[in-house]
Amino acid sequence: MDITIEENLSKIQGGVMDHATLKSVLNNLGYININDKIRKLLDKGILIPLKRGMYIHKPVGRPANIPKEIISNNLLGPSYISLDYALGYHGLIPEAVHTVTAVTTKRSKAFNTAIGVFSYRQIKTAIFGLGVSIEKTHSGNFLMARMEKALCDKIYFTSDYTFTSKRMIQVFLEDDLRIDIDEIKNADPEIILDYYKITKSKKIKLLYNYMTEL
Repeated sequence: MDITIEENLSKIQGGVMDHATLKSVLNNLGYININDKIRKLLDKGILIPLKRGMYIHKPVGRPANIPKEIISNNLLGPSYISLDYALGYHGLIPEAVHTVTAVTTKRSKAFNTAIGVFSYRQIKTAIFGLGVSIEKTHSGNFLMARMEKALCDKIYFTSDYTFTSKRMIQVFLEDDLRIDIDEIKNADPEIILDYYKITKSKKIKLLYNYMTEL
């Protein structure tokens, strides 16, 4: 019977499921004591818990091969990948980023799971969709900040650095983030300008002024 469960769980797009979806699958297979069966699937490692009422499917004998970006979008929504993880995704920073960093309209939060750490920062709803693209994979789609949005988010949420001039922006990008400036010369400054218009953040205005002079 677990083979049938495996087949059905494998059909769930993205491999991430909430309790209601899992309950529906098990009900359709004729199970009555749903919570008992879920516990057994967890014990066998067929399900991996992400948070209360949310799981991913791990095929028997194989690793869970679900992109962390998809997990992040599902773990707390609405959200999109941004900040350090997005900068790494776009190849702008040299260091590997292990914590999946994201932005949400909900409260800032972090989840420490068996798959990894997922961190979320809260942002205004008005700016949420600006500069966000849909990335497509064979496992499903996820929301990712474009390069410009990730830069804006990083500077906007950085509170331990004083931005008082365009020079300070350059130092932060080159020395702190270790970004090769040539890699961002083709960035769309209009996204940064729109970000500034919504947030009225002086440091974002400095970023815009700096980027328009590259």
